[in-house]
Amino acid sequence: MNKLCAGMAITLVASMLLAACETAPVSKSEPAKPPAPAPQREPAPARPQQAAPEPENEGMTVYELQDRLAALGYKPGTVDGVLGPRTTDALKKFQADKNLAVTGTINPETIRALRTAKP
Repeated sequence: MNKLCAGMAITLVASMLLAACETAPVSKSEPAKPPAPAPQREPAPARPQQAAPEPENEGMTVYELQDRLAALGYKPGTVDGVLGPRTTDALKKFQADKNLAVTGTINPETIRALRTAKP
């Protein structure tokens, strides 16, 4: 019986070796295929360059207007970003004091004067 078990063990090992050979690579002499080239992505279109706006042409938020008027000693009321009657009155007073057109609205001349005025 020992001879039979030894024979079966040899057969089993031989079959495992043969099975391993069937799944192994064919040979190392075949050149490896080069990897497929990555697809070329088109560059993103360039964004048009915009010149930085000049400070006097920039807009001004109501919050910034109120903050600036308060810093200059005018009383726009609560600095809350709401263009109410107190803010409009303070703006008109500022415009009159700076010899600007008294419109009560934010325009480029008023913005320039607000930004350059000294407290």
